[in-house]
Amino acid sequence: MSTKIDTVRAVMEAMKRRDIEGFLDHLTEDIEYHFHVGSRPLLGKDWVRRFLNKYDQQNSEVGWSITTFAESGDKLLVEGLEEYVDESGETVKHPYMGIFEFRDGRICGWRDYFQM
Repeated sequence: MSTKIDTVRAVMEAMKRRDIEGFLDHLTEDIEYHFHVGSRPLLGKDWVRRFLNKYDQQNSEVGWSITTFAESGDKLLVEGLEEYVDESGETVKHPYMGIFEFRDGRICGWRDYFQM
């Protein structure tokens, strides 16, 4: 049985491999993903898939590291760094925090907070 942090690390590895379906395997069908404060959340795996396909086309060399995490009940909070190369070839690095909510071992809620 994997832990919540193991699940998030598996999502990170899938993203690094550009394995969108592997990424989605760790989400519930009714995932609610808030990828950016103030933007409308993505609802359901299909919407997340479209978002990830666009992200994958626009960015390369995606790296995501976790420096700190805490777990309480069905939630996992992580802090770290996201890094990628954007369409213009510029390397983007920013601090990151995410809150993951779990149901039956899968991520059912996800909120991202980051500084650009």
